[in-house]
Amino acid sequence: MKNIHLTVCFSLLINSFGCLENTISTDLNNPSMRHDTLSVSSITAYNYQTPPNIGNSTLLYLGRDSSGFENPFAIFKVQSNSINSPETFDTMMDSTVNIDSAKFILTLNNDTIETGMIFDLYYFPNSGDSIFNETNSNYLNLNENDLNPVYISSSRLFQITPDSNETIFPTVSFNVLSIIHSFIDSSNIDQNKTLMVKSKFDLSDVLSFKSSESGFAFAPKLQIFTHDTTYLDSTSDSISVDTLMHEFISTDDLSIIIPPSFDTKPGLLTLGRGLAYKGLVEIPNLDSMLSPLPIQSIITKAELSFYYPFDSTESNFYLQVQPVLDTIQYGELQGVLLDDPIDVIPNILPVVNISDNGKVSLNIREYLQLIYFGYVSNYGLKLEVINTSSPFNLYSIFADTSVLDSLNPELFIQYVSP
Repeated sequence: MKNIHLTVCFSLLINSFGCLENTISTDLNNPSMRHDTLSVSSITAYNYQTPPNIGNSTLLYLGRDSSGFENPFAIFKVQSNSINSPETFDTMMDSTVNIDSAKFILTLNNDTIETGMIFDLYYFPNSGDSIFNETNSNYLNLNENDLNPVYISSSRLFQITPDSNETIFPTVSFNVLSIIHSFIDSSNIDQNKTLMVKSKFDLSDVLSFKSSESGFAFAPKLQIFTHDTTYLDSTSDSISVDTLMHEFISTDDLSIIIPPSFDTKPGLLTLGRGLAYKGLVEIPNLDSMLSPLPIQSIITKAELSFYYPFDSTESNFYLQVQPVLDTIQYGELQGVLLDDPIDVIPNILPVVNISDNGKVSLNIREYLQLIYFGYVSNYGLKLEVINTSSPFNLYSIFADTSVLDSLNPELFIQYVSP
């Protein structure tokens, strides 16, 4: 664990908070009002690491990133109700329903493909249905060897030739007819509905596929083609209706990411989704600076500015900053933590888009007012990046006076008091 010492305050924007019912009204232009400013120093920041988890992401990944991130497999749980017909897995087992074919389909996120890419599909007939959790499963608690997957089939990426005015995404389509009856058999209340996809050969780059969060059109899906047989009379002559297609989409899907080893750089607080690096910022003297303010003081301005290295990989990311709920036990933050031990107060600070100029300035006036009135305690702030275009990017915030004084975070507070 590397400690990084700051010299400025680090807190964030807040829109509103319900506890501020006793709002103070006064004429701020009254010459009898005292106007003053405050500054904060001696702030300390820390990095800590949890396993990467990118559940609820619009993309799934397979392959190896140039930075050393490995994405060995993706895993899917298919829902039991068709999205385009009244059929369910239960009705699929009816004796009058004849299954002609079945396939599991993934959609590539790019509109071009490379030849020779082959993928394998597996399922888990000897496991319960709760193999993984999209929110909590990661490379430390979900191991392929422990899952005992059974091979189903292989498939290559395929793309229909598009017209000049349309975009056709390549797909990989697996034949699952050989296992479809055991897969949809509902007589077993613990029936497994989970599939796993991995590349047959090592990939030299990372491929991204659309996940269930991409919408119905591109979600991973199980397509079952059937025809119904209708008996016309006692002679058992029959007629088959037109073939019907039923789509059962993935409701939970997750790609497992194994991060490389990484050392934080002095003077920088490093953040990243795939590396699961998060930050903690302490403001130990903030309470002591706010508490002496005269009764009925009003913070009229609190602008926090901080800086980050500006280049193509450091811009356009989203930063989530949340107040820490309780005292931080730093002795518990060593190594890669299976569970995040830091509890936060949600929904106070909004997610902030960090765009393209190397600096962001935030209005945190109402948040500081909450601390001043005692509605929020100053246990520090938790920082993490979310909703990035790629989980394999790393982001850094300048956080040490030894780098360059002009790049230190800056906090400017104005207040008035009677």
